Amino acid sequence: MRVSSALVPLLLLVLVFSASPVLARESGQAGVEPHRMDLFVASQRLLAEEQRPPKMKVGMVLTTLGADSEVSMGVRVETSLGQLEQVSVVTETIYLKAENTLAGFLSIKFVPLPHMAVPVYIGAGAGYADGFRYQAFVGVDLTKNFFAEARYVNVPGGIGDRGLYLAAGFQFVF
Repeated sequence: MRVSSALVPLLLLVLVFSASPVLARESGQAGVEPHRMDLFVASQRLLAEEQRPPKMKVGMVLTTLGADSEVSMGVRVETSLGQLEQVSVVTETIYLKAENTLAGFLSIKFVPLPHMAVPVYIGAGAGYADGFRYQAFVGVDLTKNFFAEARYVNVPGGIGDRGLYLAAGFQFVF
């Protein structure tokens, strides 16, 4: 019996001394390590950058502009004006296949409610498409990379021969 009664305190002493280095290591790290703090600061910067409005969008546009409302392809560059995230300048160059020529437009785009889940915008501009033309458009940014628009351009043709054309495309945000 003496061996078993002496064994219990001995086992308790072994457990206490083996657990104390673990407890000391954990209590010594009560402060935040420098690399963890660096990760936290970097994640905060990344979040702020992701939430910052884009300064430039570059992409491709497909539109029914052209003879017989044939689908034409072009490029589009959108640049924000100053600190205003609601107003931007849009330049487009579209190759009109049937006419074998280029059409180009310079427009102003306005987003009245930029914080909506799916922002709707309006715009107007002028350019060249087989002569001097103007356009007015309304569109929606389906995601930050895809958009869809309905445009009025004063060229003959379009939906119902009324000068109404559709456009859609994708864009890279910078």
